[in-house]
Amino acid sequence: MNGTNRFIRRCLLFLLFLTTALLFVFFSERIVQIAHPVNKNVAILNRVFTLASVPDAASIKINFQDGSTQVPSGWFADIGEPFSSHAGSYQGAELMYGWKSKETGKPMSLEGNGRARPEPEDVLLSTFIHMQANDISSLRYGRFNGVKAEGYWELKVLNGVYKVMVAVGDGAVNKADEVDCINIEGVRAISDFTPMGKLRSPGRFKSSEVTVNVNDGYLTVDAGGGINTKICYIQIEPVNLLPYVYMVPEKQSLLFKKNGVNSSSFSIGMHNSENIKTKYTLTAVYTGSAKNWMSFTPAGVGGDSVYTLDYSEAKKLDEGIYYADITASSPGFTAFTVNVQLRIVNDGKPYIISSNLINGSCAASIINIAANNIFVPAVPGMKGGTNNTTITGKTVRLFKVTYNREENVPGVVQGTGGGDAISFSPARPLEANSNYKFIVTGGVKSYSGASFFPYECSFSTGGAAIDSGNIINASFTKIAMPGTQNKKYTSLLFGPDAKLYALKINGEIERFNVDHTSGMLSGLKIINTLIKKRGESTAIGLTFDKASTAQNLVAWVSYSSSGLSEAPMFDGKISRLSGPELENEEQVIINLPRSTRDHMVNSLVFGPDGALYISQGSNSSAGNFDKGWQREETLLAGAILRLDVAKLTNIKLPLDVKTTSKQRLINTAPATILTMADGSYNPYSVNSPLTIYASGIRNGYDMVWHSNGQLYVPANGSGGGGNSPASVNGTRRPDGTFYNGPTVVSTQNVPVQRDWLFRINPARNVGYYGHPNPLRGEYVINRGYTDNPMYSQSVKTDINYRKPAFDFGFNKSPNGVIEYKSNTFNGALKGKLLVCRFSGGGDIMVLEPGALSKVPLHDLNKDQIYDIVKSAGGSGNYGLHGMAGFANPLDLVEDITNGNIYLSEFNWNDNPNLISQITLLKVVQKSGDSPKNTSATISKR
Repeated sequence: MNGTNRFIRRCLLFLLFLTTALLFVFFSERIVQIAHPVNKNVAILNRVFTLASVPDAASIKINFQDGSTQVPSGWFADIGEPFSSHAGSYQGAELMYGWKSKETGKPMSLEGNGRARPEPEDVLLSTFIHMQANDISSLRYGRFNGVKAEGYWELKVLNGVYKVMVAVGDGAVNKADEVDCINIEGVRAISDFTPMGKLRSPGRFKSSEVTVNVNDGYLTVDAGGGINTKICYIQIEPVNLLPYVYMVPEKQSLLFKKNGVNSSSFSIGMHNSENIKTKYTLTAVYTGSAKNWMSFTPAGVGGDSVYTLDYSEAKKLDEGIYYADITASSPGFTAFTVNVQLRIVNDGKPYIISSNLINGSCAASIINIAANNIFVPAVPGMKGGTNNTTITGKTVRLFKVTYNREENVPGVVQGTGGGDAISFSPARPLEANSNYKFIVTGGVKSYSGASFFPYECSFSTGGAAIDSGNIINASFTKIAMPGTQNKKYTSLLFGPDAKLYALKINGEIERFNVDHTSGMLSGLKIINTLIKKRGESTAIGLTFDKASTAQNLVAWVSYSSSGLSEAPMFDGKISRLSGPELENEEQVIINLPRSTRDHMVNSLVFGPDGALYISQGSNSSAGNFDKGWQREETLLAGAILRLDVAKLTNIKLPLDVKTTSKQRLINTAPATILTMADGSYNPYSVNSPLTIYASGIRNGYDMVWHSNGQLYVPANGSGGGGNSPASVNGTRRPDGTFYNGPTVVSTQNVPVQRDWLFRINPARNVGYYGHPNPLRGEYVINRGYTDNPMYSQSVKTDINYRKPAFDFGFNKSPNGVIEYKSNTFNGALKGKLLVCRFSGGGDIMVLEPGALSKVPLHDLNKDQIYDIVKSAGGSGNYGLHGMAGFANPLDLVEDITNGNIYLSEFNWNDNPNLISQITLLKVVQKSGDSPKNTSATISKR
């Protein structure tokens, strides 16, 4: 019996808990809806007065975002406001766009549904709006901070054909289901897209372009068929507008003096896009209770028409401000609407005739708003003009206007000594792409005590000012190269025969003919020399010998054992290929170090001195054995190595460069003998072909010798969780000295380290670049305590530490790098470094060194002139087009005859939304661009 009672009590407690949970969810959602009303009948409270203009076929770009993110240059922001007026004009009329309820079709607010993720860098992708937040279960995922409703978006447009580009997705990985669907005017643009991949992966986004017809004056975007769809941005470009009418009014702001002499009419030019004779109908819709104070009369008919607008009936109205919309229509044409403001005053009281800003205008830069055309009736015995003591922050104001509120703008108000102007100076710059209203109330008075008639002037601001110094105008079209799909290319370069060579990760080389006009590849030739001789491998680096010619091909290739896990400690190799088809292979170096995973012998490049430079990856995360990498550093790991090819002449090949781990032998390395006492390789001998050129570069996938004489190496920092070594006095260092303090303690769980661009000056001795290696007497990771708070604050940089030339930030994985050589884009990219950001951005970053050519320096320690002074991400908003949205870009090469770029998209995790391939970035040539560099020699490095 007691067991039965306990069971019943448990059941009742469970039911009580479940009921409480459901009530919590219900009321929490109601609270959210109260905080962010899902009112299907939201009224447009504040209409925007807009000056009419001749319609054009300009495109418009809208970014969907939260309210705090700065709008990208050239874009308008949508933060979830209901369908309403916005700053500026579009197609000659009032700019209107926003959200409507799927249920009722009426304007609805989705404010609160905008999001801004920290990644990716491209604001157009890191921001979005939830279109279907009603699909997010609060019971499963917790309270949703926003409006839990489904809405669709509209833009008021002229009827016609439009090309529309739209993007969806979310850079963050979330638990809530997401299946993005977008329909534009009933045309499916994006269907059943599910974001896939890690944080900020390009596979988490999808864009699509469709062509649609608009017949009702509204371009409509909905998410029908989707689940929790998130829209990022939309670009709308008119293709072919249907016939439309438009008006060019003589004026839109009217002033009527009840007891004075008036001109109570003005003309309106009637036009149509077809320039044909047609019959027009004009109608007016009045705001407020005052009606029918305008009439329209044809004043003459020619190729176009002229109508007279008569507002003499305004004499029957009370003093004040009135508004109306005039719409012109004609059978077979899209209608057109303009705004009209009417102010009724009398000469017995002061009033403002006009201000320095025209009512309804759009101003690019606003420092001061002034009512500078004032009428004040003369009163005998009284001082003329405005009484400046009545000009205060309460009587003269500026408001920022949105669809449902007017927000006071702080500023300074003042008059003039002559009492002939009233001005307002904003305390801070006005926001871009925003609507404002300047008002003067009846609280402003003349010296006789007469109140001014109220005055209103609406205006809007244009786009935000941008730093043009960081804008690079370069545009490419992305073209996938047929036949390269689902292949993993690790290195791309042009040979001395002007053909494109593409090294695959398994050691196979593909060679292509290149059409320098179209950029297309053809004549695929597969070169399997390395595989036939050495079997499948993990091949990374490929470069051509300095002495190689089109008739005498000689290439060098770096490779390690096949696979990216549990690899041997010493299995890095370099072979030399030769012959017309690179059919001959000679192994030159064996037993370079290798991590257990994907740090190995990387790219190769010949320097200006004829030596071969080799980027060798590290074995560990932070310099000591750790549970992730499970390997100690070796003497040649984590460095740029230099191979003096001339010193190989009298050496039996392959050269075995396996090194010892015995510190005693390293410390006493012979000065002239190639081997240590135990027979292992000695990189410190003056006769050794392979030496350490730059120490402490953790994992530089690629490198490039720049025209300024510097070697630039993008490097991947530690992903965190590693251990750094403790110092040992008396340890030999690469520069020939021996470590003698300060004491550095070992640290565990070192945090994530930054990715750097290192610059190696050949005129300086070997330096240390921040990745510890206890066998080389280098212990401090990067900048000491600054980068590793596991240290005490007293730990500073190593005495030989060389500062990086550029900071990529965290987790960007900068890999392939070139110096852009072409004069295309009027030289905008020439001399700049182009770097593939493999994971953090999925783009090509542009970096500008401070000196693009060699500069004589008296003090080599002050060579910072070669560091990076400007940067622009391809996924940012810097004027670069076609340089982002890649599936793990790994390597790139320029065809310097035309400036085209070929890029390896590696698609590291085989994301089904992406594809591995070679992609052509074809130059978009614009008038005025410099001619092609047809005399240039094609080469990568």
